[in-house]
Amino acid sequence: MTRASILALVALTGCLKPEPYTGAFDVPVAAAVLQPEVGGPFLEPVGLVANQHGGEILPLALKQGRFLTDDPTVSFLRGNPLATGGLRVLTSVAVTSRGTQEVTAWAGDQRFETLIRVPWILDCASEEPRPECESPSPVAPVEQEAFVEVLSTPDGLTIEDLRVKKGYTTTETWTVRFDGSAWTVEGSRSGPQPDLATTGVPYSSQLHRIGFTIRGSAKVGDTFVVKTRNGIEEIGVGGAPEVLSLAPDLQTLAMVVHDTSQDLPVVRWFDTATQTVLGTVALPADARPHRLTWTEDGALLVADREHPAVWEVEVGATVALEHPMPWPTLDVAELSGDRSKLWVVPITGQELWVFDRETDAPVDSNPSVPGDQGLRFQVDVVGIEAMRLPYRMPELTDDLIRRYARSVAVSLSSGSVVFAHEDEPCLVQDPLGPRSALDANSTFVDYSASFVSAARGIPVLEEVGSSGRHVVVDRCAGTAQTETWTLRYDEQIQAWRVRGTWSGEQQAVAYEDERYLSDRGEISFTVRAGHTPTRDGWSIRFSVDNGVAAATGDLDGDKVRDVDLGVGGDPVYFEYRVGIAGPIGDHDGEGWVPVDLRPLVLVPGISTNEVGRVDPQDPLVDVGWQ
Repeated sequence: MTRASILALVALTGCLKPEPYTGAFDVPVAAAVLQPEVGGPFLEPVGLVANQHGGEILPLALKQGRFLTDDPTVSFLRGNPLATGGLRVLTSVAVTSRGTQEVTAWAGDQRFETLIRVPWILDCASEEPRPECESPSPVAPVEQEAFVEVLSTPDGLTIEDLRVKKGYTTTETWTVRFDGSAWTVEGSRSGPQPDLATTGVPYSSQLHRIGFTIRGSAKVGDTFVVKTRNGIEEIGVGGAPEVLSLAPDLQTLAMVVHDTSQDLPVVRWFDTATQTVLGTVALPADARPHRLTWTEDGALLVADREHPAVWEVEVGATVALEHPMPWPTLDVAELSGDRSKLWVVPITGQELWVFDRETDAPVDSNPSVPGDQGLRFQVDVVGIEAMRLPYRMPELTDDLIRRYARSVAVSLSSGSVVFAHEDEPCLVQDPLGPRSALDANSTFVDYSASFVSAARGIPVLEEVGSSGRHVVVDRCAGTAQTETWTLRYDEQIQAWRVRGTWSGEQQAVAYEDERYLSDRGEISFTVRAGHTPTRDGWSIRFSVDNGVAAATGDLDGDKVRDVDLGVGGDPVYFEYRVGIAGPIGDHDGEGWVPVDLRPLVLVPGISTNEVGRVDPQDPLVDVGWQ
């Protein structure tokens, strides 16, 4: 029996009429991944996505591209979420495991300012006491169950047929009070329920979190107190955890906690085995940590939205190494190739810089312009994540072979995901790379002029080599933007003024018969003078494609997004093994031969309530959950 099929042995508590399906996500704010080699009963990676509203955590079967199911024989049915309570405002999620028998989710709750421990897969056959296991099962592991008990009953009344629903019932206290005509129902973590209960009529709360029937003659103020349990517990960590990230030791949580007493965010360590806070990292008074990630050699990196720095901290340490930056930082990622580098997003959000981790020196992305440069974007960067495995990129070498390398995934507010090279400060290109676009009215010309009908001998853009194009676009993808450029002749200065729809008016003007380079080195061209004097107001126009390989959510090329991530969230890296069918006996008797490990990222679409799986090889948002 496979580990995944064991889960089919667990039955739901109660048989209730299912709710109409209206979508699984309600502001999917954070995600975490459990890799099979880390532990747990799953043979493939499983994702957990936390809803900011409603307090649910949704499990995803990442390789299969579907919701994780309770029964593998009915993969079309969505399994139960992990319930924490409808009033909660979840901020973050992490997942830990103990061997193959136990998996626990951890979440930050802003509403009640606490860390939540959410038992998911339980080892109920263990000799260690498990309060979540009401009836220990002879088979382990089992999934989280839900239980109910009555704490207080008014005289002369009974509450019968108590029902809870696995995946929706959580640990909380319910108060059921008679107001003279009906019963109000309120959960301490789910809040007041919209529907009232009537004496003698079976009642089900919102999402069937609790159900019952009340019998007897009630008077105003009569109150039942009922306790429901699904095993979760609240752990005080000094404030609301805003970000959670599991250390490489698979036991320690790094947390950004908004400390209640100080009213500011701090970096804090938490031991998931002992469930204790280990310490707080000492940072300057003006520090405001808000994003966490890990280096390949196991150090914690912290982005700071107020102090101009990235902080580096060893696991469990309380002293941080400062990497000074020119500005406060939105996010950071690290890859250790021939030299360890930091990819850093300034707090302004529209650039991506690369720094040497040892010297803190910036790596210039644009040698055409004096000083150090970062890559600019036309939209905001919302998050970055290092891709730890190499893959076959859509970009081609000079020998027309797909490059095989690593990259950093860059999630944009436009809902697209692009990728930055590990070995050079450029974005990964599509097969054609940065280029001028051919004019819509011609198959061979990449520019148009307002004076085509004028006399012969008019100015022209000089052709570049044998390419057939007339504009040179910087080959570092990400330097040039997708935009339209206009050259307009100014008779007073005897030159062409140059303006990009996004880059704006250029300081440099183009003189005829001289090579022109735009202010940031994005484009270059030469205007050749004709026999006819150039007239004031004549214009030349051309468009540029940035040539960046982008996963946009459009799967069939019709310019319509099949998966719409809207304002995407912070990407989360994961990987899975792909293979091919083979003769029985080739691989553990399964008839399957492993071929490659494939790197991917999971991106929550916060504004659209969709979650996407992004494959960098094509690239595509090749699976969407909603």
